[in-house]
Amino acid sequence: MAADTRAMPSFALTARPDWLAPVACTALLALTFAAPAAPGDCGEVTIKSIQVPTRRPESCIAVQLQHATVVLDKALADAHAKGLVASHPGDDHHSRWTIKQARDLLQMVTPRGTLDSCATVDGRGRRGDWESYVALQIDEGHAVVHPTGADAPVNVVAVRERSMGCSTSLGGTSSRFYGIPGGRWFLLFLTGIS
Repeated sequence: MAADTRAMPSFALTARPDWLAPVACTALLALTFAAPAAPGDCGEVTIKSIQVPTRRPESCIAVQLQHATVVLDKALADAHAKGLVASHPGDDHHSRWTIKQARDLLQMVTPRGTLDSCATVDGRGRRGDWESYVALQIDEGHAVVHPTGADAPVNVVAVRERSMGCSTSLGGTSSRFYGIPGGRWFLLFLTGIS
């Protein structure tokens, strides 16, 4: 898969309404990617590839997802959760969101649970703002992605974002998918609802 040379649009982090159940959220996401945008449709699809490391950090959190385990840098997550490192220098709003997301993720860590000497989070079937934090570490090149059933981690992750800003049926949503090139999507979430 060739990398898209266009710049990836910035996405606004918005809170999901409490009434939006995980099943409904997943169904909505599936609809946004069910068919490619038709000519004249205002839904824009952007696809790019991200290089990811294949060596896990010393201090790590293994986030088990549906089709992959994403190994995060725990020291970085701790620093983000405490506000010691700004995730978005010069953008206090996004950095505060990162603090909340990192804290949400760290609260999900299984006490004394380990997977290859990493603390663990079982994210399968669970939705939350912590997903955006997992995506941030992937985007920043701090996460190792190990597909379920594979012998080794991958060195490239595909990212697909669809903006439906003027959709009459969905009322303006944006969604983001992370996947193994030629494989399955392992992380998907809404990035904005208008």
